[in-house]
Amino acid sequence: MLRLDDPLFPPVAKPVEEGQLPLSDRHEMHWEALGRGDAIPLLVLHGGPGGYIKPYYRRLIDQSRYRGIFFDQRGCGKSTPHGSLEANTTDHLVADIERLRDHLGIKRWVVLGGSWGSTLALAYAERHPDAVMGMVVSGIFLAREADRDWAWRHVRFVYPELWAGLMAFLSPSERSDPPGALRRRLDDPRPEVHGPAAVMLSQYETQLLDVRPDAEMITTTMPDAQTLASSRLYAHYDRNDYFLQENELLERAGALAGIPGVVVNGRFDMCTPPLGAYELHEAWPRSRLSIVPVAGHRWNDPMLAREIIGGLDELARLR
Repeated sequence: MLRLDDPLFPPVAKPVEEGQLPLSDRHEMHWEALGRGDAIPLLVLHGGPGGYIKPYYRRLIDQSRYRGIFFDQRGCGKSTPHGSLEANTTDHLVADIERLRDHLGIKRWVVLGGSWGSTLALAYAERHPDAVMGMVVSGIFLAREADRDWAWRHVRFVYPELWAGLMAFLSPSERSDPPGALRRRLDDPRPEVHGPAAVMLSQYETQLLDVRPDAEMITTTMPDAQTLASSRLYAHYDRNDYFLQENELLERAGALAGIPGVVVNGRFDMCTPPLGAYELHEAWPRSRLSIVPVAGHRWNDPMLAREIIGGLDELARLR
């Protein structure tokens, strides 16, 4: 039910347009759009790696101002082949975004990305700054060693019971390298090995996303095809350092100099703490930083959503 103080726009039953776009290497992209064709084009990048378009993402879009454009990244959601790791890198995804822009006949667009979507948004904008008229990024993940280590090592200072549960799941010989141990289990062809590993990875990450995690959602995670595909895609990118050089996104932030943007992060985001957002803001000349009190990581956090929608409104007014 929509509350009177809910910052999100009313639910959208289905997109106005959708299609399947052939890409390279047997991949095919599922894309969707809503809003008027003459409105400001707004590309929305989902998180993960391994996420997909969620219906509530459409509720971030002010259709009087924006034409929202969404797509499932390679191997994700309705894109095919589902769960494929082949020819699936950051470079491929950046090229896919340009393929979609060309397919839709868009000269420039605003880009919105959250979590891994913020990483991809920055990588794309730094390589194609002339295609980006503005950007809102949240839950900033810069994919550096320090950012990766946070969830696997340092978050135990805030979530000791979560860390203890992960250690109990792993064997003594695996505990010195939790992400490596989970990746090896996910690579195992036996369902009795990769299934529990996929559930553990999903449950572990989910508890870091919200100020008040949804206990029912966490405990009902199943070792199904979606959980396994998402976990394997996440592990594929994580083991390859997200196909980025160390500190690449900050070192190339000068390319964003002509792009206005808003950087949003929850103060109590335990998945991507505010330090990355602050450092990005310092390196991005035309950005505004908003660290949101008592907010977590996800776009459906009302406090966070309010700032994201406000940031999009700000960019629309600038235009």
